[in-house]
Amino acid sequence: METFLQALIFVVGFPLLAMYGAIHVRRRVPLEVQMEQNDVAGFFLAVLGLVYGVLLAFAVIAVWEDLDKAREVSDFEANGIGDLYRLAEALPDDSRKVIQEQAMAYASLVIHDEWPEQGRGRESDKALLQMDAIWTTVRTFEPHGPREEAILAKLLDEVQTINDNRRQRLVAARDGIPRLVWTVLIGGGVITVLFTYFFGLKNPRALLAMTGLYGAAIGFVLFLIAAMDYPFSGVVSVQPEAMEMVLHRIDVLEAARH
Repeated sequence: METFLQALIFVVGFPLLAMYGAIHVRRRVPLEVQMEQNDVAGFFLAVLGLVYGVLLAFAVIAVWEDLDKAREVSDFEANGIGDLYRLAEALPDDSRKVIQEQAMAYASLVIHDEWPEQGRGRESDKALLQMDAIWTTVRTFEPHGPREEAILAKLLDEVQTINDNRRQRLVAARDGIPRLVWTVLIGGGVITVLFTYFFGLKNPRALLAMTGLYGAAIGFVLFLIAAMDYPFSGVVSVQPEAMEMVLHRIDVLEAARH
């Protein structure tokens, strides 16, 4: 629903508003007066369009990099769960079973409980408590011999990696474009469209078509930025595919074990 509203505002509303303004100006300003400004207005619009285009490009690159980073962090977290499960294989059966079950439970909570929550900028308390339970189990494990001491050190490193990537994922879920930047993006688009009103064309339909298409081009880019703004919500978002793949492989191993 939110994505549909964004599309309605930027892709439909922005061009329609631009064309409405063009009609309003055409009715109030004589065509001869508008045509006198064509050369000067064309120069200013070219410069302004270039500056605004660079600004839009930077915004698109910024949100794309944030999306890519969020996907990378999520993949690292999922890989950590898989490695934790595998490392626990080397422990005595009692400790192995507890850690592996906790790893599976955490992966399931991230997929089914935390992923929908982080799309709203929140975290799952259940996943947080499950992460704490994994920490407690690994920290309280008493190794016997150098082999288990080495495994414990690797387990601690893996749990820290999972925890760090989880924290970065949750931060990325709340990290969007600041309101000031959105104000500049939308304000710059409005000002750029306003400059087109200084042009005068004898054919009013051609003027409306050009103004509408110009507004639509800006609207599409703004919609793209809005759709990728928060990496875990909207149509263009990171999905828990990596964690689902890891959990599926663990389920296969568990089925083979039994």
